Amino acid sequence: MARSGAEPPGDFHAFRLDLTEAVLTFVDQEEQLLVIRLWRPGHPEEVIKRR
Repeated sequence: MARSGAEPPGDFHAFRLDLTEAVLTFVDQEEQLLVIRLWRPGHPEEVIKRR
């Protein structure tokens, strides 16, 4: 494994993520809605609300 000199001392795991989208899903208790927030690189955030 190549090291850049910025790694912490000792054993560690390094990961690289190539995200194509990110989704956050939660329930809005106050409005009783399922809320889905979707993000894709190069696109505005999309918010979908469902009963």
